[in-house]
Formats: sequence, C-alpha cells, structure tokens
Amino acid sequence: MPATTDPDRLAELEEERRFLLRSLADLEREYEAGDIDDVDYRELRDGYTVRAAATLRAIEDGRAALPDKPPANWRRRVITVAVVVGLVAVVAWALAASSAQRLPGQQITGLDPRSERQQLVTQARMIQFSDPLEAARLYELVLDGEPDDVEALTYRGWTLALSTVNEADRALVTDRLLEAVELLARATEIDPDYPDPQCFLGIIQFRFLELPEAAAPYVDACLAADPPADVRSLVESLSADVDAALDSTDP
Repeated sequence: MPATTDPDRLAELEEERRFLLRSLADLEREYEAGDIDDVDYRELRDGYTVRAAATLRAIEDGRAALPDKPPANWRRRVITVAVVVGLVAVVAWALAASSAQRLPGQQITGLDPRSERQQLVTQARMIQFSDPLEAARLYELVLDGEPDDVEALTYRGWTLALSTVNEADRALVTDRLLEAVELLARATEIDPDYPDPQCFLGIIQFRFLELPEAAAPYVDACLAADPPADVRSLVESLSADVDAALDSTDP
C-alpha cells in the first residue's frame, strides 16, 4: 500500500486494522471451539496476517508523512510507554514466578536434553526485561529442539512484544508484534488451560495495539484459566481497564 497523508484515508486504514485484528481474534476462538478445520484455519490466519502487516505498514508510513507533532506529545508518549511497561512487567513477573514448570536452572550435562532446555529458559528469564530481544533468541533455541514447547512459544512471543517498546523501525515493530501474536496463539492451541499466553495476548491487544474489543476475550480466558491469586488481582485490574475502554466507545 502506498503511503498517504490524507487523514480520512488514515482513518480508513485504522478501521481496517481493527477489523483484521478482530478477525484474527475471532478466528482463534472459532478454531479453539472446533468450528473450523485445520486447513481453513491456516489459510485464513495467513491471509489475515499478511493483510494486517500491509495495513500496519501503510498506517505507520502515512503517520510518518504527516507534519511533525509538537515535542510535548513525544514527552507524553514516553511517559505512557513507561507506565505500560511497568504494568505489563508486573504481570509478567508474577506469571513467571508462579509457573510450576520453572525450576532453578540445571547444568548442561549432555545426558538429558531437558537440562539444556532448562538452562536456556533460565538464562532467558533472567534477561527478558533488560534485553528482551536476546531473551527471544534464547527461547527460539529451545523451539529449535522442541517446536511445541508451550513455555518457549509463550515467552518468545512475549519478549518479542516487549522488544518493540523502544524500537524505532516501524517495519520491525509490525513484524515482531505479528509474530508475537502468532506464537501466543499457537501456545493457546497446544494448552488452552495455560494462562500465560492468554494474559499476554490480552495485554498486547489492549496496551500495545489499543484494541479493547480484541483484548477482552483473552483477558477473560486468562482469568478463566485460574491463574494464581497475585496474577489474578493484576489481570482483574487490566480487565477493569478494558471494560472502561469498551464502555467509553459505546454509542
């Protein structure tokens, strides 16, 4: 899509973005409910993903072509980003601390492949907030050996999303967020009862993409998966924010 400086066209692209991301969320729910087969699911998901990527790039290119905004807006954006990172970091920390799978790291012995996997996961967890992109790379190493490792899928997706916070390259932000959503959706496919990917999908849809409608079902699924009490209290706060945002958009 060519770049545009037409505000009306940008508004149309924003609406198309919301439609495509809602469609992806609806598709995931239909697939999980068994209302769509594997072949149709893959084809539709790939089609929506490609269209969403193109639309997001067109929006960012169009925004870049608009007149520069006053510096005060950038200051507000920095403050907003800091608040969002702080909120999502607390949720992520609580989830990581509560997971029964996450035990102290083991030494790589060469005898048990699980020890190497655990070493990589432990290293990734230690740096996932200070260097999320490197953490994502470590989780990818786990996935190279175990493509269906739910924890690695979940936390590679989450750390990819975190890595976009201070990223200036719009195309990279788009690609990483789309991959993050795909990885997290895959994790929910494999283990629908695992709360972490549901929680993270809710955070990404609401805090990163500003789509309360798309976030709501994931936040509800996160709470329905019965997360630990400390996680539940944080996600309930997020749920209240989502509900408030939905109420404010009601006609």
